[in-house]
Amino acid sequence: MKLAEYEGKKLFAQYGIAIPQSVLLTKPTKKLGVNLPCVIKAQVRSGNRKDNGGIIMAHNSEAALKGVQKLLGANINGEQVNEVLVEEKIKAVGEYYMSISFDSDVQGPILSLSPKGGSGITRAKTFPIDMVLGLQGFFMRSALKETGFSEADFTGLMSVILKLWRLVAHEYALLAEINPLFKTKEGKFIAGDAKIVLDDEKLNPGKRRLLEMPGDIAILASGGGASLLNIDALLAYGGKPANYTEYSGNPKGEVVKELTKRVLNKKGLKGCWVVGGTANFTDIQETMKGFVEGLREVKPKPTYPIVIRRDGPRQKEAFAMLEEVAKQEGYQFYLFGSETAMAQSAKIMVKLAYGK
Repeated sequence: MKLAEYEGKKLFAQYGIAIPQSVLLTKPTKKLGVNLPCVIKAQVRSGNRKDNGGIIMAHNSEAALKGVQKLLGANINGEQVNEVLVEEKIKAVGEYYMSISFDSDVQGPILSLSPKGGSGITRAKTFPIDMVLGLQGFFMRSALKETGFSEADFTGLMSVILKLWRLVAHEYALLAEINPLFKTKEGKFIAGDAKIVLDDEKLNPGKRRLLEMPGDIAILASGGGASLLNIDALLAYGGKPANYTEYSGNPKGEVVKELTKRVLNKKGLKGCWVVGGTANFTDIQETMKGFVEGLREVKPKPTYPIVIRRDGPRQKEAFAMLEEVAKQEGYQFYLFGSETAMAQSAKIMVKLAYGK
């Protein structure tokens, strides 16, 4: 799902990325509440708004009111304008481009940068992000240098990149783009526009992909590519996967709860394997809480072994909670962190499920 600009900027603000002073309008008003001069933007999800008359500059209140009246109800690229965003015009000394997106060719996230942003941008340099290392300082500095940014801007730009990365990880975004990223004479960086595409699975747990397989070991995996490798490991040790699904990103507990119920609804299961690498941003406590809540709603109550191999933020709290649940409610939890390889946990799962 592609967000409107104002929705994307709300997310930017939540993650500490500066945005212009603004107001969202659904009807004309003389009292805008933003500094002049200002920019009036039609809130449509199609591109090239400026070239299609969807962005109007105004230097005084009268011009701003006329701009709002002109855009509300207008048709931009086949989409009716029901909302306009009125923003203060940023006095910039530079306009840059920055985005993080999922690339199908490299099967992972990429960082895209250009020191020349705005509507005239034609090409940006791309840099695949190592999911094991994440966004390290040396990686960002190297990318900024290769792209042609001034070293004087590195610290500020790296801060924005990290905030954008956290947004992508936490919000399960397929694309998070800032174009232009304004630089002011004071050295501040402000997002002039926001283009964010969220995975539909983030918005609707029922759309989480669940592929049924003929086996009897249920799998709840985190990480698309790693999930497939883990299934290969399970098969190599003689395990029979009952399904393929994954809950990557940083999902809310409710998402994991609903997926757990769907996965464990299958009859004849001999085990459940919850597996994922060491997460950077995923709240392990939150996801394991969701898993337990879903587990409790599965009827009849699962008595088979449940192997959980997870690590990352709040893992200790999560495992303490799981140990208490196992003690109080009788579930067969076998808990493993990063000291146990994911492939090794597959071997353990097979042994517990089949007695091999």
